[in-house]
Amino acid sequence: MATRIPTTEQIRAQQKADAEKAPSAIKVALPTAPTNSGAALSAPDKRTDVQRYLDEIAPASIVGRMVKFSKEGQFVVSDDDSVIDDDVDFIALVDQTLIGWIKFNGEGAPPDRRMGLLYDGFVMPARSSLGDLDQAKWEIGLDGRPADPWQHHVYSVLQRADTGELFTLVTSSVTGRRAIGTLLRHYDRMQRTHPDQYPVVRLKIGGFQHKDERVGWVKVPVLAVVGRHAKDDAAKPDTSLAADMDDSLPF
Repeated sequence: MATRIPTTEQIRAQQKADAEKAPSAIKVALPTAPTNSGAALSAPDKRTDVQRYLDEIAPASIVGRMVKFSKEGQFVVSDDDSVIDDDVDFIALVDQTLIGWIKFNGEGAPPDRRMGLLYDGFVMPARSSLGDLDQAKWEIGLDGRPADPWQHHVYSVLQRADTGELFTLVTSSVTGRRAIGTLLRHYDRMQRTHPDQYPVVRLKIGGFQHKDERVGWVKVPVLAVVGRHAKDDAAKPDTSLAADMDDSLPF
Protein backbone atom coordinates (compact mmCIF):
# COMPACT_ATOMS: atom_id res chain seq x y z
CA MET A 1 0.00 0.00 0.00
CA ALA A 2 1.48 3.33 -1.06
CA THR A 3 2.41 5.82 1.61
CA ARG A 4 0.79 9.20 1.11
CA ILE A 5 3.17 12.13 0.92
CA PRO A 6 2.55 14.75 3.63
CA THR A 7 1.25 17.96 2.13
CA THR A 8 3.25 21.14 2.13
CA GLU A 9 0.84 22.63 4.64
CA GLN A 10 1.17 19.65 7.01
CA ILE A 11 4.98 19.73 7.07
CA ARG A 12 5.14 23.51 7.36
CA ALA A 13 2.60 23.44 10.21
CA GLN A 14 4.65 20.80 12.03
CA GLN A 15 7.90 22.73 11.59
CA LYS A 16 6.28 25.90 12.89
CA ALA A 17 4.78 24.04 15.84
CA ASP A 18 8.19 22.55 16.65
CA ALA A 19 9.83 25.94 16.42
CA GLU A 20 7.26 27.53 18.72
CA LYS A 21 7.66 24.67 21.18
CA ALA A 22 11.44 24.97 21.35
CA PRO A 23 12.50 28.54 20.68
CA SER A 24 15.31 28.76 23.21
CA ALA A 25 17.34 25.66 22.42
CA ILE A 26 16.61 25.45 18.71
CA LYS A 27 15.89 29.09 17.85
CA VAL A 28 14.33 28.20 14.49
CA ALA A 29 13.06 31.56 13.34
CA LEU A 30 9.48 31.73 12.15
CA PRO A 31 9.00 33.89 9.06
CA THR A 32 8.56 37.47 10.21
CA ALA A 33 8.77 40.90 8.74
CA PRO A 34 12.42 42.02 8.50
CA THR A 35 13.67 44.17 11.33
CA ASN A 36 16.33 46.84 11.17
CA SER A 37 18.80 44.55 12.88
CA GLY A 38 17.91 41.55 10.72
CA ALA A 39 17.73 39.33 13.82
CA ALA A 40 15.00 36.72 14.10
CA LEU A 41 12.39 36.99 16.83
CA SER A 42 11.81 34.20 19.33
CA ALA A 43 9.08 33.47 21.86
CA PRO A 44 9.57 32.99 25.60
CA ASP A 45 10.78 29.53 26.58
CA LYS A 46 7.74 27.63 27.91
CA ARG A 47 9.13 24.11 27.52
CA THR A 48 9.14 21.46 30.21
CA ASP A 49 12.42 19.92 31.33
CA VAL A 50 11.60 16.84 29.22
CA GLN A 51 10.93 18.93 26.12
CA ARG A 52 14.12 20.90 26.68
CA TYR A 53 16.17 17.70 26.93
CA LEU A 54 14.57 16.18 23.82
CA ASP A 55 15.16 19.39 21.89
CA GLU A 56 18.85 19.25 22.74
CA ILE A 57 19.33 15.65 21.57
CA ALA A 58 16.82 15.63 18.69
CA PRO A 59 16.47 19.10 17.15
CA ALA A 60 12.94 19.85 16.01
CA SER A 61 14.24 21.39 12.80
CA ILE A 62 15.30 17.95 11.57
CA VAL A 63 12.45 16.26 9.69
CA GLY A 64 12.73 12.47 9.90
CA ARG A 65 16.28 11.08 9.90
CA MET A 66 19.35 13.24 9.38
CA VAL A 67 21.64 12.66 6.39
CA LYS A 68 25.13 14.09 5.96
CA PHE A 69 27.83 13.90 3.30
CA SER A 70 30.70 12.24 5.15
CA LYS A 71 34.41 13.00 5.03
CA GLU A 72 34.79 9.75 3.10
CA GLY A 73 32.54 11.16 0.37
CA GLN A 74 29.34 9.20 1.06
CA PHE A 75 25.77 10.11 1.94
CA VAL A 76 25.30 8.64 5.42
CA VAL A 77 22.27 8.41 7.72
CA SER A 78 23.49 9.81 11.04
CA ASP A 79 21.58 7.56 13.42
CA ASP A 80 23.03 4.27 12.19
CA ASP A 81 25.86 5.28 9.80
CA SER A 82 24.18 3.46 6.93
CA VAL A 83 25.26 4.54 3.45
CA ILE A 84 22.57 5.60 0.98
CA ASP A 85 22.90 3.95 -2.43
CA ASP A 86 23.00 6.22 -5.47
CA ASP A 87 20.08 4.46 -7.16
CA VAL A 88 17.47 5.35 -4.52
CA ASP A 89 14.79 7.84 -5.59
CA PHE A 90 13.93 10.68 -3.21
CA ILE A 91 11.14 13.21 -3.62
CA ALA A 92 12.71 16.59 -2.83
CA LEU A 93 10.22 18.59 -0.75
CA VAL A 94 12.02 21.72 -1.84
CA ASP A 95 9.55 24.25 -0.43
CA GLN A 96 10.40 22.93 3.07
CA THR A 97 14.07 23.97 2.79
CA LEU A 98 15.46 25.58 5.96
CA ILE A 99 18.30 28.07 5.71
CA GLY A 100 20.21 30.13 8.21
CA TRP A 101 23.00 30.35 10.76
CA ILE A 102 24.01 27.92 13.52
CA LYS A 103 26.41 28.65 16.35
CA PHE A 104 27.77 25.66 18.26
CA ASN A 105 28.42 26.45 21.91
CA GLY A 106 30.64 23.58 22.95
CA GLU A 107 30.03 20.14 24.35
CA GLY A 108 26.90 19.85 26.48
CA ALA A 109 25.43 23.19 25.38
CA PRO A 110 22.64 23.50 22.80
CA PRO A 111 23.48 25.45 19.64
CA ASP A 112 22.00 28.82 18.75
CA ARG A 113 20.07 28.85 15.49
CA ARG A 114 18.78 31.67 13.33
CA MET A 115 16.92 29.67 10.69
CA GLY A 116 13.67 29.75 8.77
CA LEU A 117 11.84 28.36 5.76
CA LEU A 118 13.26 29.82 2.54
CA TYR A 119 9.97 29.50 0.65
CA ASP A 120 8.00 30.98 3.53
CA GLY A 121 9.71 34.34 3.20
CA PHE A 122 12.56 33.92 5.68
CA VAL A 123 15.54 36.18 5.00
CA MET A 124 18.89 35.25 6.52
CA PRO A 125 20.19 37.97 8.85
CA ALA A 126 23.52 39.47 7.92
CA ARG A 127 26.46 37.73 9.56
CA SER A 128 27.51 41.06 11.08
CA SER A 129 24.21 41.26 13.02
CA LEU A 130 24.90 38.05 14.97
CA GLY A 131 27.83 39.28 17.04
CA ASP A 132 30.96 37.20 17.77
CA LEU A 133 32.97 39.34 15.36
CA ASP A 134 36.27 39.38 17.24
CA GLN A 135 38.35 36.76 15.46
CA ALA A 136 40.85 36.77 18.33
CA LYS A 137 38.18 35.04 20.40
CA TRP A 138 37.34 32.39 17.81
CA GLU A 139 38.50 28.81 18.34
CA ILE A 140 41.15 27.46 15.99
CA GLY A 141 39.75 25.25 13.25
CA LEU A 142 41.16 22.13 11.62
CA ASP A 143 43.01 24.28 9.10
CA GLY A 144 44.91 26.02 11.88
CA ARG A 145 43.08 29.31 11.43
CA PRO A 146 40.34 30.96 13.56
CA ALA A 147 36.97 29.38 12.75
CA ASP A 148 33.82 31.49 12.65
CA PRO A 149 31.46 30.13 15.36
CA TRP A 150 28.44 30.95 13.16
CA GLN A 151 28.12 28.62 10.18
CA HIS A 152 25.75 28.88 7.21
CA HIS A 153 23.56 25.75 7.14
CA VAL A 154 20.97 24.45 4.69
CA TYR A 155 18.48 21.67 5.50
CA SER A 156 16.83 19.91 2.54
CA VAL A 157 13.84 17.66 3.28
CA LEU A 158 13.69 14.46 1.25
CA GLN A 159 11.16 11.64 1.14
CA ARG A 160 12.13 8.20 -0.01
CA ALA A 161 9.86 7.43 -2.96
CA ASP A 162 9.43 3.71 -2.31
CA THR A 163 8.76 3.80 1.45
CA GLY A 164 7.61 7.34 2.20
CA GLU A 165 10.27 7.71 4.92
CA LEU A 166 11.40 11.28 5.60
CA PHE A 167 15.00 12.47 5.78
CA THR A 168 16.74 15.83 6.16
CA LEU A 169 19.99 16.41 4.31
CA VAL A 170 22.07 18.78 6.46
CA THR A 171 25.05 20.65 5.08
CA SER A 172 27.23 23.64 5.88
CA SER A 173 30.01 23.06 3.35
CA VAL A 174 30.40 25.18 0.24
CA THR A 175 29.99 22.15 -2.03
CA GLY A 176 26.95 20.93 -0.10
CA ARG A 177 25.21 24.31 -0.20
CA ARG A 178 26.04 24.54 -3.90
CA ALA A 179 24.45 21.13 -4.55
CA ILE A 180 21.23 22.14 -2.78
CA GLY A 181 21.35 25.54 -4.48
CA THR A 182 21.46 23.84 -7.88
CA LEU A 183 18.38 21.84 -6.89
CA LEU A 184 16.59 25.02 -5.76
CA ARG A 185 17.28 26.65 -9.12
CA HIS A 186 15.86 23.59 -10.88
CA TYR A 187 12.76 23.74 -8.67
CA ASP A 188 12.27 27.44 -9.42
CA ARG A 189 12.34 26.63 -13.14
CA MET A 190 9.85 23.82 -12.57
CA GLN A 191 7.41 26.22 -10.92
CA ARG A 192 6.92 27.94 -14.28
CA THR A 193 6.00 24.77 -16.11
CA HIS A 194 5.02 22.20 -13.44
CA PRO A 195 4.00 24.11 -10.28
CA ASP A 196 2.16 21.12 -8.85
CA GLN A 197 5.21 18.81 -8.86
CA TYR A 198 8.40 18.20 -6.89
CA PRO A 199 11.75 17.11 -8.34
CA VAL A 200 12.80 13.49 -7.84
CA VAL A 201 16.51 13.18 -7.05
CA ARG A 202 19.20 10.60 -6.44
CA LEU A 203 22.12 11.24 -4.12
CA LYS A 204 25.20 11.00 -6.31
CA ILE A 205 28.89 11.61 -5.78
CA GLY A 206 30.78 14.01 -8.01
CA GLY A 207 34.20 15.51 -7.68
CA PHE A 208 37.07 17.57 -9.01
CA GLN A 209 40.84 17.48 -9.13
CA HIS A 210 42.19 19.87 -6.50
CA LYS A 211 44.82 22.33 -7.72
CA ASP A 212 47.07 21.09 -4.92
CA GLU A 213 48.30 17.68 -6.10
CA ARG A 214 48.78 16.58 -2.49
CA VAL A 215 45.01 16.86 -1.98
CA GLY A 216 44.15 14.97 -5.15
CA TRP A 217 40.58 14.12 -6.16
CA VAL A 218 37.93 15.79 -4.00
CA LYS A 219 34.51 14.14 -3.72
CA VAL A 220 31.46 16.42 -3.62
CA PRO A 221 27.73 15.79 -3.14
CA VAL A 222 25.38 15.92 -6.11
CA LEU A 223 21.57 15.94 -6.04
CA ALA A 224 20.87 14.54 -9.49
CA VAL A 225 17.37 15.30 -10.75
CA VAL A 226 15.92 12.21 -12.42
CA GLY A 227 12.23 13.04 -12.68
CA ARG A 228 9.18 14.69 -11.17
CA HIS A 229 6.50 13.73 -8.66
CA ALA A 230 3.04 15.22 -8.18
CA LYS A 231 2.83 17.04 -4.87
CA ASP A 232 -0.56 15.55 -4.01
CA ASP A 233 -0.02 12.11 -5.53
CA ALA A 234 1.49 9.05 -3.82
CA ALA A 235 1.93 7.08 -7.04
CA LYS A 236 5.38 5.91 -8.14
CA PRO A 237 7.24 8.92 -9.58
CA ASP A 238 8.20 9.08 -13.24
CA THR A 239 11.99 8.90 -13.30
CA SER A 240 12.32 8.26 -17.00
CA LEU A 241 14.79 10.32 -19.00
CA ALA A 242 11.91 11.69 -21.06
CA ALA A 243 10.24 13.12 -17.95
CA ASP A 244 13.39 14.96 -16.92
CA MET A 245 14.22 16.20 -20.39
CA ASP A 246 10.67 17.57 -20.74
CA ASP A 247 11.37 20.05 -17.93
CA SER A 248 12.45 22.88 -20.19
CA LEU A 249 11.72 26.55 -19.95
CA PRO A 250 9.57 28.14 -22.67
CA PHE A 251 11.45 30.78 -24.68
